[in-house]
Amino acid sequence: MSLGVPSALSVRPGETPSALPRAIGELEPPLSVAESRSTQSYPLTLFVTVDVEDSYFDRPILMTGDGIGREFGVFGILDELDVRRLRGTFFVNVYEADRQPAGVVRSVVQEIAARGHEVGLHAHPSPTMDTYQKPLFRLSQESQAEVLRHGVDLIAHWTGTPPTSFRAGGYALNDDTFAALEDVGIAVDSSCFFPSPNNHNTRLTVNAVAMAGSVIEVPVTTVLRLNGDERLEARKLDIDWLSVDALAATLDALVGQGVDFAMFMMHSFSFIEKLTRMPDDPPSSRARFTSKIDSDRYVEVYGPKPSMRTAFGEFLDHVAGTPDLQVRTLRDALPDLSMASSPADIVPVVR
Repeated sequence: MSLGVPSALSVRPGETPSALPRAIGELEPPLSVAESRSTQSYPLTLFVTVDVEDSYFDRPILMTGDGIGREFGVFGILDELDVRRLRGTFFVNVYEADRQPAGVVRSVVQEIAARGHEVGLHAHPSPTMDTYQKPLFRLSQESQAEVLRHGVDLIAHWTGTPPTSFRAGGYALNDDTFAALEDVGIAVDSSCFFPSPNNHNTRLTVNAVAMAGSVIEVPVTTVLRLNGDERLEARKLDIDWLSVDALAATLDALVGQGVDFAMFMMHSFSFIEKLTRMPDDPPSSRARFTSKIDSDRYVEVYGPKPSMRTAFGEFLDHVAGTPDLQVRTLRDALPDLSMASSPADIVPVVR
């Protein structure tokens, strides 16, 4: 397969959404090269989203950069957005509130909101909650709704506004999750990432906005990258997964296709050098912080990655300088998302 860059493929799964296969490899037969459309009269909306979490340490090293530098945690991400007057959606794992030092998670949520960004709900299982020690897809719909309601209530109490949007930790959800989200009043989900094995839901979309019952699904944008031997590999629109040049090429391809919405993501620890290790791996002498073993793995933290903060700033500069692109929060875009209708499911291809 020989494709120019930027380019894109159009997914034609069949007559019904249920025909969409579950694996990227299975997508190749129905993929076709999508021709660029004429210049669109409205810009591509890019959602810049951040998963804010620290599931390994009992201090917010991976959330706020505690012990490394405030400028390398979530506040550094806020600073990069604020200086360019861009607004992001921050999915905060509020289920850490009982494990982190008192008031830390609340203060993070309140600062995000006070600086004009959206606070969405993020959810990882918590050892301090008897009702939430398994991934969401292993819980009943009623139990999922109970877990989600707890998180919604915390954010509403801390900010005065319940969350509009949600992303499951590790993309771990099933069809019952959408019903539970509806039960607790969350309008937008962004838990679907097509290559993820933790998506146990009916596959409705790769990248296009879709409806799951009454919940709007805005998936994390899947990108196909041509590797050295011209085979496609699945990536995502993520500063940790693609270079700035590849991220820019992805956006150029989506703009060229007249796509309405795209979902970029990163983590609160994207500016921190860390490594997830298996229990049998010997610890490194370079590690400044080493976590306990959790879920058959542990994490070592080595220090800041200032180059990643620089890369994120360069990416935002490209975004801000692209006329046919705008950054919005999911909450602000809700009226347009509710009317979204994509004629094709576009998957960008980059080298």
